[in-house]
Amino acid sequence: MILNSILLHNFKKYKKTKISLGNSMIGIFGNNGAGKSSLFEAVTWSLYGVAQSMEGREGVKQQDLIRDGQEEMGVEVEFSLPGHQYRVARYLNIKRGVKSRLWIDGKLQAQKSREVISRVEEILGVNVKGFVSSSFIRQKELDLITSAIASERKKLINRLFNLRVYEKYEETAKNSKKEKENEHRFVKKQIEDQEKELEKLPQKEMDLKDLQKTVEELYRQYSTVKADAQSIKESYASIEEENRRYMDCKSRLELIKKDMEAIQNNIKEKEGELEEIEKAFQRKKMVEPEYTLVLKLRERLAPLEDAKKVYDEKMRLIQNLEIELTVTRKNLKGRIADCQKEIRDFNEEKEKMKETTRNVEIIKEKIEQYKDIPSKMEEELDKINKLKDKETDLIAERAQHIGKISELTNELMNIQSIGIGAPCPTCKKPLEESHYEKLCSQYRIEIAQEEKAKGKLDGRLNLLSEMKRESQKKVDGLKKEEKNLEELKLQEKEYLKAEIRLETITRNIEDREKKIDECREHIEKLVDKDHEIEALKEEIKLLQFNPEEYESVKKDIDARAHIEREMIQLEERISKKESISTSILSLQEKFKKSGEKMKESEREFNELKAIPEKFEEIKRKRDDIIQKEMQVSREYTQKKTQYEERKNELERLQEMKEDLKKKNENKKEIEQMIIIYGILQDAFKQIPVQVQSRLRPRIRKETSELLNEITDGKYPYINLEKDYSLTVYYDGKYYPVSRFSGGEKDLINLCLRVGISRVLVSLSAQRNFARIQSLFLDECFGSFDIERRNNLLSALNQLRKYFAQIILISHIEDIKEALPESFYVEETADGTSIVKKIK
Repeated sequence: MILNSILLHNFKKYKKTKISLGNSMIGIFGNNGAGKSSLFEAVTWSLYGVAQSMEGREGVKQQDLIRDGQEEMGVEVEFSLPGHQYRVARYLNIKRGVKSRLWIDGKLQAQKSREVISRVEEILGVNVKGFVSSSFIRQKELDLITSAIASERKKLINRLFNLRVYEKYEETAKNSKKEKENEHRFVKKQIEDQEKELEKLPQKEMDLKDLQKTVEELYRQYSTVKADAQSIKESYASIEEENRRYMDCKSRLELIKKDMEAIQNNIKEKEGELEEIEKAFQRKKMVEPEYTLVLKLRERLAPLEDAKKVYDEKMRLIQNLEIELTVTRKNLKGRIADCQKEIRDFNEEKEKMKETTRNVEIIKEKIEQYKDIPSKMEEELDKINKLKDKETDLIAERAQHIGKISELTNELMNIQSIGIGAPCPTCKKPLEESHYEKLCSQYRIEIAQEEKAKGKLDGRLNLLSEMKRESQKKVDGLKKEEKNLEELKLQEKEYLKAEIRLETITRNIEDREKKIDECREHIEKLVDKDHEIEALKEEIKLLQFNPEEYESVKKDIDARAHIEREMIQLEERISKKESISTSILSLQEKFKKSGEKMKESEREFNELKAIPEKFEEIKRKRDDIIQKEMQVSREYTQKKTQYEERKNELERLQEMKEDLKKKNENKKEIEQMIIIYGILQDAFKQIPVQVQSRLRPRIRKETSELLNEITDGKYPYINLEKDYSLTVYYDGKYYPVSRFSGGEKDLINLCLRVGISRVLVSLSAQRNFARIQSLFLDECFGSFDIERRNNLLSALNQLRKYFAQIILISHIEDIKEALPESFYVEETADGTSIVKKIK
């Protein structure tokens, strides 16, 4: 794979940038934080949908890669393999999500994100982890390779060569073995419990046979008792019917006696009522003269009552009309007076509020002048917040430059303090004057670059502060105007209320005047009511009704009311004489028939007198046999149930016996699986060890060749122990890396890491697995002197037979002259980054 071009759109710091890369050694330079490493992140995100800054960081999402203030980003990568050209495009929109495409030789081949990733892995032969491990070398990764902690070194090797998968397999086998061991303990415990329970099987079989004999004997007893009980129950059923007839006859006799007694009492009551009727007849003859007088008075009262009804109705109408006239006139006059007073009050209030209308128009004009204040305020506050965020980023970046200046100044002072002739702190050779001047000059240049970058940041910070002050000044002015606007709105609200009140007053005056007119019309119409009252009085005179005469007649009738009531009661009582006589004759006939029924029932009762004694004897025998039947049945049922339970228990034990055989077979299978999982666990544990042992000679060979070439034979060999601890051959002996200076240590680390990448690529190429021909080195020249840098560049040129394209990312610009192609990443005043081709 050779990278041809990278197009970035709103990716991290980049607005819209395209960089075209050749098939050579390429340098990408720029200050720290400018966005150099983001170019490789853009490549991995486009190809695999994952950026390095997202890996292992909780809560980091793809949206965090979008440039601040934007909603969409995208990266397009073009690369080539022998015979084919490829283009991968990936875009992310906050609202619409991810859109991805893959073209091969200009033809669209995949349109979905997962499909594109799958095809890229198929084309390149590696997933994202393999791609990064084999083609991207970081400064911090170099230190980890020669770490003093063996476990950390092994973890790195396992990650780079994708051996960590065997750790997962080992853990899975270990867990499976543990599960089978737990299952084995459980099955073993079950087998022991079942074997212990099956020891009782012979005794339980003997007990079941004895119990079966007992059940059979009880069944024979139960059958005999049941037959006897059936015979007695049949005899009981027969005599029970006769006993029922006896009890019915006895009850019937008692009922007949009670009926005859009730009939006799009823006849006596009816005869007493006849005597009372005769007395009532005599009393009626005595009261009849007075009753005749009452009837005459009632005949006289009837026409008087009809006239009184008409008289009362007309008097009621006159009274109601007089009350209505008095009250209505008073109310209408009072209402007119109230309305006239309200009209005067409303006119006074209306006169006072004429000024309100003029003031409302003036205030509305002033409010219109301030209508844009809220939006302006929001814009300025938003601008201040953005300026503060930008200021925070710039302060953090400025602190990095200050730290770098301090570090470089200390290193320069250290070199100046040791002087010419002393051992170089980087290469340990005696410092010559030219070398000393070069080192000092290089440090001064780097310090000047950092000072320049810091100065730019100071200028931008001052500009931001000035912009903040101007925005804050505008905000303060807007706040004052906003306060004036609020006061005007309050005044407008009050004046609008007054204006609404003025309209209400006008409507109220019109309403009151209308009510006064209505009241006056109503008063004029009341004259008709006076005429109506006079007409009613004339009609009363024509009735010729005398209230005193009516009251006198009514009083006489009321005084004789008791005579009338008594006469009614006497006539009612006398009217019942015939029905009572008929009832007495009917009761006498009924009494005679009841006597005949009683004689017949007494004859039947005498015939059944002996039945109760026989019934009690048979009943006692039946109760005894039922009790005995229940007792035998209970014993039989109990023993039968016990027999069935023990029979079921034996069947369960027989099934357990069969199940025990299966459990023993299962136990053997589990034991076999435990052995297999143990073997797998050991095997997966040994695979990384064996792979590492096979990789170690190849890594040692590649690293030794590279280190020998870079150091001109000074360090011709390295050795890797089983734990990947590194020793370097020098002057006839192997020394640990810790013995060497910082620059030499970095060089050894770099050679080892490049050697690992060479092995990764060579292994992949041999197996037609990976097609990676690009190598990225990120800030790997940090502490090297000029000579070592040139040596490293020369060695990297030799790597071209393995890596057709080598891309160096560095802030050290001295090496750009040695490279055929160079780019410079620069951060602009607005915080975005641009890429310029400088060579």
